[in-house]
Amino acid sequence: MSERTPTWQELLDTAVEQRTPTAFRAALDGLRDDGFTYDRLVVIANGIVESREFPGFEGVGRGPSEDAWVNALTVKGRKARRLPDWEYVELLVVAYCKRHGLSGEAQDGLVVRWADGYTVCGGQPRPKYRRSTATAAARRRRVRYVVGATALAVVALAAISAYVFWEPDTDPESPLSVDDVSSLGLSKGDYVFPSTMKLSSSQVEKLKNEDYGEGLKFDDWFRQNDGVPSSFRTITLTVSGRSEKQLRITNIDLPKEDCAPPLTGTLFLNGGTNGGEGETRTLFFNLDDRLPEPTDENGEPYFARKSITLKKGESETIAAFVRANERSCGFTFRFTVVVPGRDPEKLEIDDDGKPFRLTAPANGLGEHPYDRYRAMYVGGVAAPVGTGIVPADPSTYDGNPQSLVSP
Repeated sequence: MSERTPTWQELLDTAVEQRTPTAFRAALDGLRDDGFTYDRLVVIANGIVESREFPGFEGVGRGPSEDAWVNALTVKGRKARRLPDWEYVELLVVAYCKRHGLSGEAQDGLVVRWADGYTVCGGQPRPKYRRSTATAAARRRRVRYVVGATALAVVALAAISAYVFWEPDTDPESPLSVDDVSSLGLSKGDYVFPSTMKLSSSQVEKLKNEDYGEGLKFDDWFRQNDGVPSSFRTITLTVSGRSEKQLRITNIDLPKEDCAPPLTGTLFLNGGTNGGEGETRTLFFNLDDRLPEPTDENGEPYFARKSITLKKGESETIAAFVRANERSCGFTFRFTVVVPGRDPEKLEIDDDGKPFRLTAPANGLGEHPYDRYRAMYVGGVAAPVGTGIVPADPSTYDGNPQSLVSP
């Protein structure tokens, strides 16, 4: 497999671990490189600075020049050993959000995330975003948890927000057992890789022949190579009762993390659709909601009038159909479980120690709907008949598979 370029999210996490200005600059350059040329950055930043009194650029009237941006974001030479001025960091993040059409809430969250990284690496953002280094580092933690009467809450209070971290449940007899988690019901759907990927001719040939490696299936190959499902995915969750008393599952919600604009690296357009789940209980989630909660097939809140009951040893398989139309996010499933005589407990289910991921499609509506992607392959039912998988130019491909057939 060709070497993958790290995403800016991964680079920022690395910067927080290494705590060096050089690593932070690399992450910032990765953010700039995600959809920006320098000349485009200048135009967008100028519009932001001209339209209002942007912190750090009050009264200037124009944003930084291209030379100023290159100088501020350089990852080479002596300047790379110290952090850039905070006003450039904040302006770049705001410009990124404007470029990708993020909401004001999403923008605020992203600025806070970069401010925390800036702080951990030894910098000091403007007063609104200042935290102690310990608090900023703690905010980056992600902990699997079960919340019950015996859980210990550790509360970290920041200047404008409170963050709650829960100790993992040590009770081996949690009332609900998680027996299986599978990505099923996806019939060769679309995937996006965060970075640009170029396949060799031999790799393309193997994919054409459905040779995904020993013991691997279609979805396994993409997951193994950090591909992210696009538009939708179905995850089946099999759980069973452990409690002597009958338990009730009264809610399942989807806490989200690391939400960002849709991935625009390499698109594998396969044209698959969601497979049926037969008699399996199906819940529908919209990842674009503030806190996604399940609905039924009619769009009504599932747990408003229903619950799932389980006796000891009784199991239930739930098919969670998750869709995204606006952003790319990580998420987990959080079950609320009620047992008579006990406080409600929460059980969080992730993807083998990491969040599940889903990206919205970055497709446009014009003649070239895929031009936001940096590379593209067309396969499955989306490819010309008999070709298997073929590369396409996302800047010109119009969705007509016959245009990919060599004359």
